[in-house]
Amino acid sequence: MNRIKESILSMVVSDSFDIRTRNAGVFRFPAAYRYEAHTHCEIEINYINSGSCIMGVEGVFVPLKRGDCIIVYAGVKHLFIVEDKENCRITQLEFEVINLPEKAKEMCFFRMENPYIRLRGCEDVCEYMESLCRIRRYEKDNANREMLVQLGYFQFFIELSEKIGCADRESQKKGKIEKIDKIIQYINENWRNDICIEEIAERFEISSRYIRKCFQQETGMSCQQYICTLRLGKAKELLWFTTKSVTEIAMDTGFGSSQYFCRVFQKHEHMAPMEYRNLWKNRNRKGFPGQSSEPEKKNQIKEEKK
Repeated sequence: MNRIKESILSMVVSDSFDIRTRNAGVFRFPAAYRYEAHTHCEIEINYINSGSCIMGVEGVFVPLKRGDCIIVYAGVKHLFIVEDKENCRITQLEFEVINLPEKAKEMCFFRMENPYIRLRGCEDVCEYMESLCRIRRYEKDNANREMLVQLGYFQFFIELSEKIGCADRESQKKGKIEKIDKIIQYINENWRNDICIEEIAERFEISSRYIRKCFQQETGMSCQQYICTLRLGKAKELLWFTTKSVTEIAMDTGFGSSQYFCRVFQKHEHMAPMEYRNLWKNRNRKGFPGQSSEPEKKNQIKEEKK
C-alpha cells in the first residue's frame, strides 16, 4: 500500500503529468453488434453492467459477462462483439495518460505487462467509473472540475491496482495448487519407482527448490516424507495380509533393500517389520495393531459386570 501511495504522490507533484479523457459514459449495444478491430492511444476500461459480449484483444477472444471488467492498454489492437442473444450495457472509460512519472509505473495498473487485464466481480470499480462520468457531465461550470477529475482518477487507480494485485495473488496461488496437485498425482501413480525430487522437477519443468517450498506449504510435509508415507502404508498392508518376506515387501514398495526398509520402518513405527506382523497375528487379525480385538472387549465388559 505504501508503494501505491508513493506512486500517487509522484503524479500529484509532477508538473507535466496529465490525464485526458476521451470517452466516458454508460452505453447500450444491441444484440449482434460488432465494432471492428482498431487501436487508439488511450487506455480503455469496460465494465459489463448487463448482458454479455466478447472482446478480441491481439487475436485472443475474451468472453465477458455481467460484473466483469476488462482493461485494454493503449496501442493494443482490439475489437468488440455483442452476442446474438441480448443487448449489452457497458460503463466505458477511455483516457490518455501524459508523462507518467517513473515512480507511478510501479503501480500494478501501470505495469502493462500484458495487453489486457480481465477482472471478476468489480462492482466497486464500476462505482468509481460512474463517479468520474458524473463529474465530467455535471461539473462543467465548477472551477475545480479538473482537480476533481484528477482526484477521482487517483482513487480509481488505487482501487484498480489493489484489484489487480489481488487477482495476481489468487492466480499465482491457484497455479501453485494446480502444479502441486499434478505432482501429488504423479507421486501417487509412481511411488513404487525410484523417484526423487530432482526427477519430479525435471518432469514438471520447475525448480526443485520451488517444489520443496510449495509442497511443504500445501501438504504439511516434504515430497520424500509423502512418498515414504505411501510406501509404509502399503508395506503395513502387505505385512498384515500376505506372507511375503521382508525383502519382498521392501522391493514391492520401492524401498530398494530390506536393510533400508527395516531402518525406516523402525524409525516410524518403533518396532521391526516382523514384530509388527506378529503383533497383528496376535490380535487375531481383528482391528489394527494397538486396538483391542472384539473378544477382548467382550471379556472386559463381563469383568466390569462382575
